[in-house]
Amino acid sequence: MDRLADSIPYRPYLNRDRLIYLTHPDLKVAKALCDEFIAQGFQVSMVPDVVGLTRLMALRRPDLVLMPLCSEERDMSEALEALTAIRGQHLGIHTFLLAPPDIRAEMVVAAMKHGASSVFSPPYAPVELAVAAQEIFRGDIHVEHSKDGPSTVSVKGFGTLTYRERQILQYVVDGRTNKEIAVDLGLSYRTVEVHRRHIMEKIGARNTAELVRLAIES
Repeated sequence: MDRLADSIPYRPYLNRDRLIYLTHPDLKVAKALCDEFIAQGFQVSMVPDVVGLTRLMALRRPDLVLMPLCSEERDMSEALEALTAIRGQHLGIHTFLLAPPDIRAEMVVAAMKHGASSVFSPPYAPVELAVAAQEIFRGDIHVEHSKDGPSTVSVKGFGTLTYRERQILQYVVDGRTNKEIAVDLGLSYRTVEVHRRHIMEKIGARNTAELVRLAIES
């Protein structure tokens, strides 16, 4: 039986398939964060700005995004638009926002309402952010106990879904039936059933209701 691996030490090798997109106007800050996440086993892509980040997401889905909440040159509207795009187009992507000094509470509240996972104030501690990311991803670590051999550790969660599985999951969240999904995607009913079963296994959901709940809360 699978269970959340709360007692399993989190090792860097568990991050090897985790992709992070990072942008920040201060190159010194960006490099320090990049170096720490790479040291913890993550894949990291640095991009010049939030616009480039959103374009890159259209090509490959990340597991975590790190970006500024706002800067002296720009207000927070760009970050909020990016958060809305992430929530609207991708399931299970976490977002860490790097706030400027003396950030106002209402700005943090607005960011969280738009889907930010956490907001960090300077000085940014790369180790702290890496630990925060690993605590989020710990929820995807499961242990499968075996009567005949050692227990096995597996990584589950939205990041393990294929493009087709994420596509079908979005249909499920929208309340579409297997038959409707099959017609829309030009697949057989049986193929959709198989994909849904794989999605349930990868997410660790016991039924459709739990699957939808986890997707909405992601």
